[in-house]
Amino acid sequence: MTANLQPSQQRPTLATLEASLAACGLQLNRLAARMRAHGPAADATGQIPEAAWESDDVAALNLNLVPLAYGGCPDAQSLVSRVILMEYLGYADAGLALALPGPGLAMPPVLELASARQQADFFEHFRSETPRWGAFAITEPDCGSDATAMRTTARKTAHGWVLNGTKCFITNGARADCVITFATVNRQVGRFGIRAFRVDRGTPGFSVARIERMSGLRVSQLAVLSYADCEVPEEALLSRGDENPLDDAFSGAQQAWDYFRPLLSAVMIGACRRVRDDLATYFDAGAHPAHERHRIADVEASLLDVDRQITAAQLLCHHAAWKTDHGIATSMDSSIAKAYASRVAARVTRASLELAGLDGIAAYPSLEQSYRDAKAFDIMEGTGDMQRLMIARAAQRATSLPWDITQSPPPRPTQPFSS
Repeated sequence: MTANLQPSQQRPTLATLEASLAACGLQLNRLAARMRAHGPAADATGQIPEAAWESDDVAALNLNLVPLAYGGCPDAQSLVSRVILMEYLGYADAGLALALPGPGLAMPPVLELASARQQADFFEHFRSETPRWGAFAITEPDCGSDATAMRTTARKTAHGWVLNGTKCFITNGARADCVITFATVNRQVGRFGIRAFRVDRGTPGFSVARIERMSGLRVSQLAVLSYADCEVPEEALLSRGDENPLDDAFSGAQQAWDYFRPLLSAVMIGACRRVRDDLATYFDAGAHPAHERHRIADVEASLLDVDRQITAAQLLCHHAAWKTDHGIATSMDSSIAKAYASRVAARVTRASLELAGLDGIAAYPSLEQSYRDAKAFDIMEGTGDMQRLMIARAAQRATSLPWDITQSPPPRPTQPFSS
């Protein structure tokens, strides 16, 4: 991805991020406290409570994931720094962390596929005092895990393009101000016929068909979007102007998945750390395990095992983020991080309910909410089964594997990855 990123030579820390975001107008610790306080209401209603953030936060939140050249926070440009940030916010509330304003998953394909003018146009939209959301629409109801088999079509007209089709499981799709929508101009050529279009809310023919009823992460509002003779202007087609005949927009979608899987993994890691801490606090206060067959020693052993799993997931996540920041291909690494983190989330949340039981849930309702969220984590950005299939296919193509200790590591770039 030709991203406008300039990773620091030194690893960012949460403290440096807090200071930098405070200079940009966002008090991170206060935001996290509000997210934690209002997370249960967001989970119950599927809506973001107005009190989840203050009016002063909005301008800074809108610029989350916005490149530096377009007004983004200087010290929150690398993927490693964003992973650290999302882990912190995932600890506060996973659903609200995924529902924060900003370009979201639409950012990578815009940077990969759009011209400089289109990029400036898109990111300028987020320089606002009111909340703005972007979304990324590629998944369809009848295509399974093969996104290249999409049926949403784009037909050229004298005035632009007409889109027809349906997209599903679109994060923040119901509240998005603009959606980067993938459609095919020629199904016969597969991925080489796929193009990306910017579709703004209010465009005639574009509508939200429904919001899915989710067991967890309800506030992320996974939506079904409908395009019925939806006409967009010529400039809605994302194009750098220097494409080759075999270039396609699917590469932009792949960049989005590779970039966001570490971020989603970070949210899971933060959520798991909160479950671990709530569980430890519950038993430190003198509570006993829910089942007689469990002893306090079993609780301590379980907490140690949870720590081990969370740390392993965090290392995989940061490794994928570091490679992205340095321009190294990360399709396999990002899939490994996401597949493992979602499995850890399922294990940790299930173990916490078994140990704490109904009394523990009554004392810490977040344990039950996190268990439901873990179910939703598995399907976001590709199911666990799909991730494992992608890892296997990538391993077949690779000349060396991340876990092959007989291979020398790739040389570290002499200059940070930037555009």
